[in-house]
Amino acid sequence: MNKFFEFLETKLLPPLNKIANTKVIRGIMNASLAAVPFTIVASIFLILNNLPSIFPFAASFFQNTLLRFSAFYSVGNTMALGTIAIYYALAVGYYYVEEYRKDGEDKLNSFTGAILSLFAFLMTIPSIVWQNGNAVGVTTKVVANTGSVNGLALANGWVTRFGGIGIFISIVMGILAVQIYRFCVNRDLTIKMPEGVPAGVSRSFASLIPLILVALVVIAMVTVLGFLGTDVHALLAAPFGFVKYLTGSWLGMVVILLLIHLLWIVGVHGTAIIKNSFINPILLVALTENINGAHNVFAGDFINMWVFLGGAGGTLGLALLMNFRAKSKQLQVLGHTAIIPAVFNINEPIIFGAPIVYNPYLIIPFLINPIISASLAYFAIKIGIVGAVNTAIAWVLPVGVGAWLGTGGNLPAVILAFINLGLSIVIYYPFFRLYDQKLLAEEQAPADATD
Repeated sequence: MNKFFEFLETKLLPPLNKIANTKVIRGIMNASLAAVPFTIVASIFLILNNLPSIFPFAASFFQNTLLRFSAFYSVGNTMALGTIAIYYALAVGYYYVEEYRKDGEDKLNSFTGAILSLFAFLMTIPSIVWQNGNAVGVTTKVVANTGSVNGLALANGWVTRFGGIGIFISIVMGILAVQIYRFCVNRDLTIKMPEGVPAGVSRSFASLIPLILVALVVIAMVTVLGFLGTDVHALLAAPFGFVKYLTGSWLGMVVILLLIHLLWIVGVHGTAIIKNSFINPILLVALTENINGAHNVFAGDFINMWVFLGGAGGTLGLALLMNFRAKSKQLQVLGHTAIIPAVFNINEPIIFGAPIVYNPYLIIPFLINPIISASLAYFAIKIGIVGAVNTAIAWVLPVGVGAWLGTGGNLPAVILAFINLGLSIVIYYPFFRLYDQKLLAEEQAPADATD
């Protein structure tokens, strides 16, 4: 076991930690977290439209009352989730510049980084190609409200590239824009105004040359691709689709969960490093596709609905065992303290209090339980027993509630959540019992010595 811990600390942790602590990954992670409220707000309005399926006994009531106003409040969903790539572009530019500012490049302005990032992304939206000696926007006949007009891909009258499918491009263009901005600032390629000029005016002129350079670089890029009959979105769709396929496969999902939990057992926040940094943007794209009728299994808050029941490792089952089966005072007290946070998927008290970190008794179920729970949920959705995730949820929702809302009122999804909770109790029990007996023996040893 010591060799196992040594392997994790010396072989696995350093490279992952090094990647996760790069400025670009930290910027993307913070941008991803900044986008979460928009997905939740969008899902609130989406849930309203799903109320007839969530509560079928009152379907006619909702159809004749609330849903009559659907066109009004659905604007909240469209503008929050349908433009999520815009928020990503702004957030990536802002937080990526912030990382450089923390590292001493205080001449950079985070807001300028944000708007340059957005500008670079918006320049990639139209699809322009070279035809018959002229540059023209790709125009196709609109069929069933889908197609493109003047180079803008449309679906139901909306620019689809502003939505989830544009997230990857917004990240790439944000990184590019910030690096161009840094190049200009670090080489004094900016317009400096005399002292006494208001700060706002100075900032606007300071961003002029970087803005021109960003425009020229992106124009050059789209021109070359236009001559080749493609654009940035089409070019990067294939590699992003491949990455999405890998992470969305059963094996890819298992690898992701293993990495998350292997980091946790050596005391590192695996969820932040792996899920929040690398996986969340891909899960969000899969979620937006599901909202539009796709059937991605590993999407949205899949992990929070069926795997992280009580937090990483699915430790709500362990918290229940501590409350109702523990004989040692240590686990009894910890169980009483940790049960309420665990109901809302907060389990740092258990991970560091039991502890699970560096604990040979508990790391095995901590690794096994998420894989079994995720596999059961994956194949249940794959074969159609359980509905796919089609709504974003808050990660603090208790077991069953998140599954109910996240699948638009799918009852099998709720049943599956409670089945996974029962499985977690079964998986943790033998290891918990051994550890509890060890602690009880240690607690009784001083009393025996006194006698």
